[in-house]
Amino acid sequence: MKYSRSIFTLLFIFSFSVTLLGNEWANYYFPDKFGSFWVYEDQNGNELTRYAVEEEEIDGETYRAFNYEPQLEDWTKFDYFLHPYFYRVSEEWITFSIGEECENAYEANFKKSMEGEKQKFLKEFQKQLPPELPISVDMNFTIDVEAQDNFYFLPTPANFNEEWTAMEINIDITTEIELKSDNPAIQIQAPDQDHKMSITLVETGIITGKETVETEAGMFEDCLKIEFHLETTTTNENEVPEEIRQQLSDQELEAIESAEEPKKSLTTVWLAPHVGIVKITKEKNTEVEEQTDEVITFELTEYEIKSDESEVNDDN
Repeated sequence: MKYSRSIFTLLFIFSFSVTLLGNEWANYYFPDKFGSFWVYEDQNGNELTRYAVEEEEIDGETYRAFNYEPQLEDWTKFDYFLHPYFYRVSEEWITFSIGEECENAYEANFKKSMEGEKQKFLKEFQKQLPPELPISVDMNFTIDVEAQDNFYFLPTPANFNEEWTAMEINIDITTEIELKSDNPAIQIQAPDQDHKMSITLVETGIITGKETVETEAGMFEDCLKIEFHLETTTTNENEVPEEIRQQLSDQELEAIESAEEPKKSLTTVWLAPHVGIVKITKEKNTEVEEQTDEVITFELTEYEIKSDESEVNDDN
C-alpha cells in the first residue's frame, strides 16, 4: 500500500516536472519578453531587426507576435525562419503560424520564375515558326500553393538526434500553350492538353548537438544546433511524347529527367541560452558529391532581452 502510494506520488510530481521542463526549455532557448529586440545582418550587410510585441488574439486563440524593421514589402523576400509574425509556445512545441504567408511567398517566387522562363520559351518557340505565317504564341499558367498552418520549429523539450517533420508544402502548376492567327485560312492545331506539374516540399528538423558560436554580438556557449533538411520532389503529370523526345538533344533530355530528381537544401539554426537565434545559414543543392551554391548567412549583431525585473522597473 505504501509502495503504491509512493509510486503515484512520484508520478504526480513528475507530471508537473515535465510541464515545467517544457516551459523552461522554451524560455531558455527562445526568450521573447515584450520589448526585447534582435538585430541580424546577412552576408551582404543587410540588416533586419526583430521586435517582441504585444500578444494578439485571433479566432479566440492567443498568439505571441514579432514585428520587423524594415517591414517586408516583397513576398519573394519572405523567409519563415526570419519573418514569422505570429507564433505559439506550448508545453510541446514552439510553432510559427506562417501558412498563409508561406503560400503568398511561394506563389510570388514561382510566378516570378515562371514569367522569366515564359519569355525565353516564347522567344524560342517563335523562332521555330515559319516567318511568313502570321502566328503568335502565348503561355498562361496557374499556381496553386497549399502549406500547412504551422511550422514546427522546436519541440519543448526536445531530444538530440530525434527527427521531426517541421513543414510540408504542395504546389501545383498548370501551363497552357495558346496559338493565335488573325488569318482565318490558317488552321492551327494547339496542344490537346495542359501541362501539369506537382511539387512537394517536406522539411524535417533535428537537433544535432551543442556548439559555441561567435558573432558581432558576442561569444555564445552551449548553443543548440538545429538542422532543417528540405527535400523538393517534382512530378510531371504529362509525359513527353516519343516523337518529340526523338527530336531533343541529349542535354535537353537530361534536363527533363534531372528536373524530377529530388532537390535538397539545408538550413542550420543556432539558439543561444537566454538569447534565442544567434545565427542561421542556408545551403542549397546539398546532394552528396555536388558542389553547393553560395551559403547565405544571418548573424546576430545586437540584442536586448527584457526580463520580468525590467518590466517592473518600467512600470515604476
